[in-house]
Amino acid sequence: MDNDRYSFRICLMYHDIYQRTPYESGFQDKKAFPYKIQADIFEDHVKAVVRYCHEHPEVEVEFTFDDGGISFLTLAAPILEKYELRGTFFISTAYLNTPQFLTTEQLAELAQRGHRIGSHSHTHPMLTELTEEEIAKEWTDSVNILHPFVTEEMTASIPNGDGSVVVMQKATEAGIQRLYTSIPTTEVTRFMSIQVLGRYVVLQGMSAEDVMKIVCNNSFRQRLYIRWQVLRCVKDCLGSQYERIKRLYFRIKRESK
Repeated sequence: MDNDRYSFRICLMYHDIYQRTPYESGFQDKKAFPYKIQADIFEDHVKAVVRYCHEHPEVEVEFTFDDGGISFLTLAAPILEKYELRGTFFISTAYLNTPQFLTTEQLAELAQRGHRIGSHSHTHPMLTELTEEEIAKEWTDSVNILHPFVTEEMTASIPNGDGSVVVMQKATEAGIQRLYTSIPTTEVTRFMSIQVLGRYVVLQGMSAEDVMKIVCNNSFRQRLYIRWQVLRCVKDCLGSQYERIKRLYFRIKRESK
């Protein structure tokens, strides 16, 4: 990534892309489904972003993808390449060579086609619930597996969006140089030797217009950040009940459309 070309960067966070059913790629548990996007809608997002960036060359929009589902190669990469883009794909390495996830051969092909490969931990746990030794092992195991596929600096994204000082410290010790979070911000900060970037999550049901609000509208981004802060407080209060309530919210939202 050329930091000097752009005066403004927005990182979008996707997960799996699918053609007919969300079961085609990636994790199959209920909490994963709100993050899966249909291929034609994803292409609408890409077209809108490309059009805007052509008109505003000072803006960079980075497409990032979490988990390591097979759709990284079969759907996301071809759509990005159609518009002369490359994505950043974060891999939970324990799932390589398992159903609905990339094989090591497919991961190599993704890298050979010019896409950036990074870590999404090894087993995709809630890192903040692990011991320091377990956190270190998650990062180190993943980084060691991915080294043959990474030609630039090692990047990573935090699984489940939960980070901490210890999570970032162990990432640094594992050789990770750029770490992506789920915090909706364009601010780029540093922790020790690591560069820390926020991202804006893209959810099922979001249109190209919704995505462009993130890209174009600073006041909308500020509202997203405030909402994130509120939800973070709620999550801290609710603990394990938070995910159940979040899934119920997304189900009601889908059924109301």
